[in-house]
Amino acid sequence: MRTTVRALAKFAINNSLIVDILGLLISAVVVHLVYMLWIDPSASQLLFLAQEQGQPPPRTISIILKDPEQEICIILGLWCTWLWLFRYQLFMDEPHLLKTDFLHLKDKTAFDDAVLAELRHNVSEKLQVAPHLQLLGAIETVLNTLEPRRPISQFKEASDVGAAACDVYLEQLDAKLSLNKYILWAIPSVGFLGTVRGIGEALGRADEALAGDITGVANSLGVAFNSTFCALFISLLLMLASYLLQGREERLVANYKRFIAADLVGKLTALAKSQENPAERPSVDESHS
Repeated sequence: MRTTVRALAKFAINNSLIVDILGLLISAVVVHLVYMLWIDPSASQLLFLAQEQGQPPPRTISIILKDPEQEICIILGLWCTWLWLFRYQLFMDEPHLLKTDFLHLKDKTAFDDAVLAELRHNVSEKLQVAPHLQLLGAIETVLNTLEPRRPISQFKEASDVGAAACDVYLEQLDAKLSLNKYILWAIPSVGFLGTVRGIGEALGRADEALAGDITGVANSLGVAFNSTFCALFISLLLMLASYLLQGREERLVANYKRFIAADLVGKLTALAKSQENPAERPSVDESHS
């Protein structure tokens, strides 16, 4: 299962445009099938009964969702969720790495070329196996800036480089979400188009209402209000999900910054200082005693 998820993540990274188009096609097909098999037949039956009785149709789910504007809004909502699924890597638990000593820092007792080479190898190996763990690139950048022969001041520079790499990740993610932001804006706009269409049809049937038949006007106004209601409801849910996911990603970046500054750079700094001040380490005689 984990291998399959990693393969999907790797495919999504390398073929982002194909994945986006595939998500739109899947969303459109699934929603249209639901409309063909349930919503359209149910709404047609209810409208026919209401017309025979001379009354407005009841506000059931099929009546509220029967118009093309609502269908488009639902398709866009599902597509937006699909895009988030791959952009935020919702199927991968990246924070679990920071809860484990995946670099085996606790076992390190020296700061030299061999230790740095081992750390770099561990990070590179994880990136090859799981390229979706993009924030590991910040740790790799930090390790590449460190050298045992440079002064202690290099660790402050390395920590700043790691923080900058994490900030760049957030900027890149924000750029990738531009399509999602457009969809969040487009859904209420589509609902408003349905409102304009419904009001226009209602005004076109004003003569029927003056003659005493309000069925056509009521149906047209139903189109207007139902499309707005559906679009705003979907938009509210998606905006909530958007802020929750954005907060999740910001917390992840903050945890990576803390890991780089405290665990990674802090541990290597302590090892480097202990090597520069041998008096702080126990002597051979003391260790035997």
